[in-house]
This record gives sequence, structure tokens and C-alpha cells, in this order.
Amino acid sequence: MGERQRSVERTRERILEAAYDMWLTRPYDEVTLEDVAEAAGVSRQTVHRQFGSKDELLVAVVDWRRPSEDQGDRRVEPGNVEQAVLHIVDRHEQMGDAVVRFLALEGRIEAIDYLLEHGRQAHRAWLERVFAPVLPQGRHARDEVVGALYAATDVTAWKLLRRDLGRSRAQAEASMRRLVDGVVHTLAAAGTKEES
Repeated sequence: MGERQRSVERTRERILEAAYDMWLTRPYDEVTLEDVAEAAGVSRQTVHRQFGSKDELLVAVVDWRRPSEDQGDRRVEPGNVEQAVLHIVDRHEQMGDAVVRFLALEGRIEAIDYLLEHGRQAHRAWLERVFAPVLPQGRHARDEVVGALYAATDVTAWKLLRRDLGRSRAQAEASMRRLVDGVVHTLAAAGTKEES
């Protein structure tokens, strides 16, 4: 890769990072390409040339963030419920408010639908990997349990606890842990009954 290409890649990375940081703290529809350009230290034309529209920029941000998010998610040891809940609450604390804002626009902007669908698929895959040691083998039973774990750890559960009910982070984490433990203990009890 030549110096010119490296410079283009660095500029692209600055733009992606600026857009990501802005969408973490501001509503999607209040962030303009001009805002992103200013934060990245480039012209609006540069942003437009690199990505096209704001929606195309959002899709690029999702694809750019995917590898680092997947790598971060792999730090949780499969079967470690405490570590799993801590990780998911950390994630929600960092990006939960932004995701809730995106949810409010679901079905109206195709790029946001792409972001949310990616997030749902990634969360489900994470649950299946992290809770693999306790998940049942049958497809139907597995889907039921993963669905229950999803409900217990979803950003909307975090929002209910943290924003709607005003719980502290520690209280929200404890509540989510109880929900997850309930699913896991129900599984263990069902397994014991099947064995007897």
C-alpha cells in the first residue's frame, strides 16, 4: 500500500470514528455530514466522496465496528454467568442509550434497520456461545432458552432498569443476574428431572 492509499485509509478511519462517537451521544437525525466532517477534521465533500450519504456512512460504521465488537465479546469465558452479565451491562452502559435512540427510528430508515438486525444477530450468537455449556441440545428447547436469555440481557431490559426505574448500575446488574440465573437454574432443574 502506497503513502497516498495509507492517507486515504487514515482519513476514512477518522471519519468512521467521528461518526461512531457522535451517534453514541446524539440522535441519528441530529447528526449531519457536516458535523462528522468537522469532528474528523475533513471537508463535507471528503465525507460524501468516501461514503455517499449519511445512511451509507452508518452502514460503513456498523461493518467497521463488527470485528472489534466480536473480539471484545470473545473475552467472556463460556459458562461464566457472572462475567457474561458484567460484560453485557458494560456494553449497555457504553452504548445502550444510543441503541434505544436507534430503536425509536426502526422501520423508518433502512440503514438503522441494518444496524439493529446486525446487533440482534450478534447478541444471539454471543448468547449461544457464552451459554453453550448450559444450553439444551434440541433445537426447539435451545431456541426457547436463548430467547429467555435474550429477554433477560436485552438493551430494553437494561433501559427499563436504569432509565425507567432509576436503578443504579449495580442494582441493574444484580437484577439482570437474577433473571439470567433464573433461566439457568430452570434449565438445571429440568435436566435433573429428565435424568430421574
